[in-house]
Order: sequence, then C-alpha cells, then structure tokens
Amino acid sequence: MNKESKVRKFALAAMVSIALVGCKDKGSEFVGEWKGGDENIVVSKVDGGYRAVSELENEGMSFLNLDVKLTAESDKMLVTLQNQAKALELASDGSLTSYLRNKPKAFIKAN
Repeated sequence: MNKESKVRKFALAAMVSIALVGCKDKGSEFVGEWKGGDENIVVSKVDGGYRAVSELENEGMSFLNLDVKLTAESDKMLVTLQNQAKALELASDGSLTSYLRNKPKAFIKAN
C-alpha cells in the first residue's frame, strides 16, 4: 500500500467520523423519565419530533395530566409543535426546566 492510498483511506475515515458525529438527533438528550417533586415527565421520540407526557402523582388531580407534541428548536430546547412556545429546556448541569404549566419547574433525570 503506497503513501497516497493510506492518506486517502485516512481522509475517508475522518470524513465518515465527522458525518456520524453530526447525525445525532437534535433534542435526543431529552428522551427519558424526569422527576420533579410531585410530577413526572416522560419524553419519547415520535414521528420526527418528541412527545412529553406529564403526570401528577396525586391521582385525584389526573385531569391536569398533559400530553404534548414537541419539536427540537436546538439541542437544549424543545418547543410545542402547535405554536412554537418554549416547553422544555436542558441546563448545563443536566437538569430540565419545564414550561408546560403555569410556572417553570425543575426536574432531574430518573433513568
């Protein structure tokens, strides 16, 4: 194998590596279960976007549970699909802030 062939193989391998790194889905870090006091949020990937299901632990308040379709605005922000309102935001420490209810609320990843 000559030097030119080695350089070409190395360049090809580098380009493939860079392409694979860039293929990570925007918003994929949100997927999973999140716990915030008396509320749990489960985020899943669906139909090219995301779905957030927020449930309160108090069964008597189950009528306040939410099921929202979201889209990734960035790696750190999911917005509602319908009106692009801020919905979920990831902090640098890995915590999540939910804007799905009246006031922002902090969550930590449960899984």
